Amino acid sequence: MTDPATGVALIVIDMQNDYCHPDGVFARAGLTVDRLPELVDGVNTLVAAARAGGRPIVWVRMEWSDDDQVGLLGERSPFLRRAGLRAGTWGSELLSSLDARGDDIATTKPRFSAFFETPLEDLLRERGVGRIVVVGVRTDFCVESTVRDAFFRDLEVVVVADAVAGYFEELHRGSLRVMGTVFADVVDLDAGTALLRDASLTI
Repeated sequence: MTDPATGVALIVIDMQNDYCHPDGVFARAGLTVDRLPELVDGVNTLVAAARAGGRPIVWVRMEWSDDDQVGLLGERSPFLRRAGLRAGTWGSELLSSLDARGDDIATTKPRFSAFFETPLEDLLRERGVGRIVVVGVRTDFCVESTVRDAFFRDLEVVVVADAVAGYFEELHRGSLRVMGTVFADVVDLDAGTALLRDASLTI
């Protein structure tokens, strides 16, 4: 396994208008992110730490080019059949309050995991990354799916509990507990910030 000190990256999952914004398609369906301002502040704090430490920052967005690409999720979540997370729309864009910059890494995914049909693994390996810090939404869906897939690829994973969120508190808490059993180290914002500034730290 790669020595974690040789490379740490920050992976930000699905901090998009449709997932998070009060006017997004999920909010219109009754699914809202609690404490959104605190979540954004936490993510931006970690982004600043990653920049200070010279760490790669990867912004991952979920989007579909057309209705057919939604697949089975459109059957389970009918409000997504004809709207939401479509390429080129406001809903698929990152929240404007995030500190995303043009020289950061960006990739899109068609399913929950950031590793499914994306170049993410190659992007990380090319940069010698052996440990990833994962933040974003939704804790029990896209975050956990990404964390599990990273673990299966022998990447060490850190989840910052203060910088992930979902729509249901009990599922959010349950997901953190599951990920913390074996798939990831679940830490607070201070620990995540320190790691991104100094990759030699142990969790």
